[in-house]
Amino acid sequence: MVLRNDRGRQYSLAFSSLTSVDLSSTDATFTEPVQLYIGTTGDVKVDTPESTGVTLKTVPVGILPVIVTKVYKTGTSAEEIIALR
Repeated sequence: MVLRNDRGRQYSLAFSSLTSVDLSSTDATFTEPVQLYIGTTGDVKVDTPESTGVTLKTVPVGILPVIVTKVYKTGTSAEEIIALR
């Protein structure tokens, strides 16, 4: 399945790249927008292509159906986060 935003950008729901998100020392910023897999329930503070500093509360384990460009170290309590591209 392919999603398209209002600017014509396409996003696929099939992922070919999986990268561990390391928040141990700093925020995680992505050069291309990603979706996230959340391994341990908690809050996730993110930027999206159109929003900044949004905290999603008590995100359950699984794929977060939001396209993100940044995950903040401060404000994120969820763990075992994987960036999906």
